[in-house]
Amino acid sequence: MINIPITKILFLDIETVGGCPDYESCEKFNPDLANQFNKYFDWFQKRFPEDESLFREEVFKKRAALVPEFAKIICVSMAFVMDNGEVKKQTFSGDDEKELLIQVRNLLDRCSKLDFYLCGHNLKNFDIPMLAKRMIINGIMPSKLLPSYDTKPWEVKAIDTKEIWQYGAYTSIGSLDLVCSTMGIPTPKDGEITGDKVHDAYWIEQKLNSISEYCEKDVEVLIEFIKKLKNLG
Repeated sequence: MINIPITKILFLDIETVGGCPDYESCEKFNPDLANQFNKYFDWFQKRFPEDESLFREEVFKKRAALVPEFAKIICVSMAFVMDNGEVKKQTFSGDDEKELLIQVRNLLDRCSKLDFYLCGHNLKNFDIPMLAKRMIINGIMPSKLLPSYDTKPWEVKAIDTKEIWQYGAYTSIGSLDLVCSTMGIPTPKDGEITGDKVHDAYWIEQKLNSISEYCEKDVEVLIEFIKKLKNLG
């Protein structure tokens, strides 16, 4: 099912929060961006119809982390499997997004030269565009390992486990938590930190270390999922 050697796969997961603690802070420190959020508020409501009854401030705290223009990357975890089966992990986290992304870009560039493939869950629709856009916004040239608008389909070095699980049925469900449950893999979603709590855990509770641990668990799960697929023969 996956012909790429597991030792040539760079497993990746990122954690994001809204670029400001709340809408009021955004309005104060970045009024132009706050104005853009207002312009796109209808888009947020259409994209997330379950938020239709929420106020602008609530939508910002709940959804800004999902949109690169309004988000901030606070953690990136990466791992690869060595020839002897040992897993090597490296996590970049911190308040200085630009410095974090420079370190991430440097590692991605090294892996690109070694002909690695990226692997993540919903990688193509979230992690890759989020990383690339946030790098550009921070004045950083994105790594060549991140496919861009002119990357030919056969040149894309990205394994998206969500695509694998959906098996071509793009309207089907396929969260990482669901995949874990069905494949007998311990879920990373049952701890103190979960995806919907990351924004407050960072801005209010200042639990960056806990967020980093949660991010690393997602990477560990990705490795176990790919191993199970490869064991199918």
